[in-house]
Amino acid sequence: MRLLMIFILLLPLSGFALYTDPASDEARLVMESGMSANEKLFDFLEAHPCELGIQKECDRPLTNQDLTTLKNLLRSLEKWRIIALEQAMPQTDVLKGHPFVLSLGESFSVVEASRWSPTTFRNEKYFKITYNPKDPESARFVQGVRISAATSLLLFDSFFRLAETLSKAKKIRAILEYDMPEEGPILNRTYGMAMDKKLWDSALLNLNFVEKEQKLRGAHVLTLNEKYFEQYLDESFVASQLKNDATGFRFRTMIFLNGQLNQTVFFENLNRIVWKISKWFGNTAGRVQTRPGKLKALAEDEAVMSDMKNQLKPLDILMEKTPMRLTDKFIPGYYGHVAIWLGTPEELSRVNVEHEGELIPLLSHPTVLPHLEKLSQGKLIVEALRLPGVTMNTLEHFMDIDDLLVIRSESYDPSTLGEHLLRTFEQVGKLYDFNFNVETQRDIVCSELVYAVYTQEAWPTSVSLGRYTISPDHVAWKAVDTCFMPVLMYVDGKEVKEERKNALNKLLGQKGGISYTPSESCSNTYGMTYKGM
Repeated sequence: MRLLMIFILLLPLSGFALYTDPASDEARLVMESGMSANEKLFDFLEAHPCELGIQKECDRPLTNQDLTTLKNLLRSLEKWRIIALEQAMPQTDVLKGHPFVLSLGESFSVVEASRWSPTTFRNEKYFKITYNPKDPESARFVQGVRISAATSLLLFDSFFRLAETLSKAKKIRAILEYDMPEEGPILNRTYGMAMDKKLWDSALLNLNFVEKEQKLRGAHVLTLNEKYFEQYLDESFVASQLKNDATGFRFRTMIFLNGQLNQTVFFENLNRIVWKISKWFGNTAGRVQTRPGKLKALAEDEAVMSDMKNQLKPLDILMEKTPMRLTDKFIPGYYGHVAIWLGTPEELSRVNVEHEGELIPLLSHPTVLPHLEKLSQGKLIVEALRLPGVTMNTLEHFMDIDDLLVIRSESYDPSTLGEHLLRTFEQVGKLYDFNFNVETQRDIVCSELVYAVYTQEAWPTSVSLGRYTISPDHVAWKAVDTCFMPVLMYVDGKEVKEERKNALNKLLGQKGGISYTPSESCSNTYGMTYKGM
């Protein structure tokens, strides 16, 4: 079922007189805040139809930066919905869910009465409301109904507009349900709002009141702030559906939402199954190692390790190959692992970062403070391991390997060093991503580290089991292109000192590896093509 959505903005405020009603002023701000949150989100969605899977013929992954932007926009919309539901609407809900009888009179009055309901077959409370359109107290009451109706309908209009996109792009549903755990199940909460009978009934009740009041008042001229809300009621998509067939529209909506939620639950369960199988296999195979790595002996030579650390710079990317480990056999391509070098404590102490509008030392930042002891222990590498997840280790610990490749960005802007280092520290503590999905930030796999830290780079990816993945070879290929340069390289235990790019190109181009077509620009992912050989 495809729900078409007509989303109407309120008229510009430039021609409106100043508001004098504080309740209307506050409600107007809530309305405008909601419309702004919606428009920012849908501007983003319209600019990324391929990355979100809305246009299937050009589907491609979201960058880490875009994923962060999307999640912040979704959080902003969620925050507005909470304000509208829990604060704005209760303050203006003058009918309080009561049926009503509305009539004209000389002055305003609301009398609670009781009558028999042929629908529920029992007595129900209702309001007998008498009002005069020219009476200020009457006008305030009617305006409260308009505000409550407009706010609830904007909530529904916002939801149905988003639901239109969600029905096409399961990727956004997955982000809402799986990758924003700190907010709880946002998707269920959002859909639950649209299924809330009390909210439906309240919107319909208030809308019916406004329609009857419009007929009763006749040619009475509204003030500008009254028009502000009433025009939305006249143009709202959901209002038009409720007026035409409220019962049928709600029934169709329930069917649509139930199908969406069932589909989301199916894919979420599938992801969990894949995650569990991959975790079991990875943890089991990860224990199998037939011999020590050929570079392990270097870790015991203090002079060699000191020289190697002096060659490294903050944010260098380290890759390894470990053919003596069983897991190496199941990783596509040549390299099997990726890590990031933070830099020495001395180097880090010279870096400043922004925090709450001020520049402070990186090592004083709240994100970094919990890791100071590890830094003092020489744990200067960040890597994602099956157990315990993203952690910090020493270079000596890392060296139980046969091959080592260190690459460095050639287009790196030193002014962004602190920002990149903060993003690196932010990954520490995350679980290992056994789904290998670059479009999640909740869990992370080793090669996703660069995707999360170097957000300005265009990283190649592959599609596996319906999700975008980035392998260590995808990262290594960037050093064959003009984006990164190999600054340190060991192959089969021996150092490669010259023609590293050529040597790397041969390693990565071996049969069974991941092929790569160089891009014209390091910042343009879409000029690249990647496929398995």
